[in-house]
Amino acid sequence: MSIQIQQGKRGLTDPDTARVILDAIPAEALDTQRKMNYFVKPRGRRLSEYEVLTVYAQPTPDWIPGGLDWGDWTQKFHGGRPSWGNETTELHSTDWHKHRDPAKRWHAPYVKDKAEEWRYTDRFLLAYSEEGQVRSIDPFWRDEILNLYLGAYIFNEYGLFNAHSAPSRDTLGDTLRFSIAMIGFDKVDNAQMFQLERVFLSKLVPGFPESTDAPKKEWTEGAIFKGAREAVQDIWQATYDWNESIWSAHIVYDALFGQFVRREFFQRVASHFGDTLTPFFINQTQLYFSQTKGITSDIFFEEGLANDAEFGDYNRRVLRAWTDKWLPRTVQALQDFLGIYAKLPVIAGVTDKASIEAALNRVFDDWKVDFADKVSYKFDKAALIKTVLQGLK
Repeated sequence: MSIQIQQGKRGLTDPDTARVILDAIPAEALDTQRKMNYFVKPRGRRLSEYEVLTVYAQPTPDWIPGGLDWGDWTQKFHGGRPSWGNETTELHSTDWHKHRDPAKRWHAPYVKDKAEEWRYTDRFLLAYSEEGQVRSIDPFWRDEILNLYLGAYIFNEYGLFNAHSAPSRDTLGDTLRFSIAMIGFDKVDNAQMFQLERVFLSKLVPGFPESTDAPKKEWTEGAIFKGAREAVQDIWQATYDWNESIWSAHIVYDALFGQFVRREFFQRVASHFGDTLTPFFINQTQLYFSQTKGITSDIFFEEGLANDAEFGDYNRRVLRAWTDKWLPRTVQALQDFLGIYAKLPVIAGVTDKASIEAALNRVFDDWKVDFADKVSYKFDKAALIKTVLQGLK
């Protein structure tokens, strides 16, 4: 039995099909625009390289406000969920594509910045080791506080990094996706830097452990990070609205708990124990915090969701509700963390109650100006600080 195969002809080679195609072409041009990315509204006077390379870089269905493309994927997620959907967040926007990173970072400059940061870190560590500066660190601060508690804080940063996985996928705009991914990578970079410090110390100090086993046990079972652990777990694994994930992680939790731990504890107290190594790394994390504040301020404030022309009032109500939800969790994390001061000697102006209260005031004052006031969120600072101070043993 023979099989007959009919050879088909394509449009370009079959005269009849080619004629049908040519007849269907309109006489006038379908699109008269000849300028690249004419459909992108620049933040400034003209399009920047950052905007050309990031805005509408991926397909966005036209049912997403600001989206340009038609239709959806041919296949759905389980349950019929579309590729992207407005139901993934309670907040609303007239245009999910209007966010811009104030630093105008995309992949190439981001990688370039990271490479330079690691180069000057290498130069600093080389000088630090050659001069034997490690000899100035108090052994108790080095072996217990840095080993266990800075080590445990690694898992705080790693947990927050993981909390960006779903938001970077579910967010409804390309520039949002870039920004959310980058501030997430900054968190895992923090974790890597703190572990780098521990590994570096293990090379200089015989017996200092580079293993994360003991810090991990402190994070998962210890009392000092109990509130932080529970908050990070729920930000990561129990929050399904991608905007709430970013708000809770960066606007509430990290802006209060993270700032106190990094800036007011490790950075301030380290020098009193002869530690000039930890402040170097903390300063780098504070640069990331500043960059993140610029990004989140553009997402939620300024031209962002809280000031949206149509939905701003509604969005501010939701943001205040989320703050009501996460602020008590953050206060509990701070209260638990104050237990660390029981392990330190009382040093006037550094670890005494008055200096701790002053540090808390600085953190809450910054939070009020940078975040709370921008959504008209009212809180009793004195009462919150009083609650936190109950954690002093």
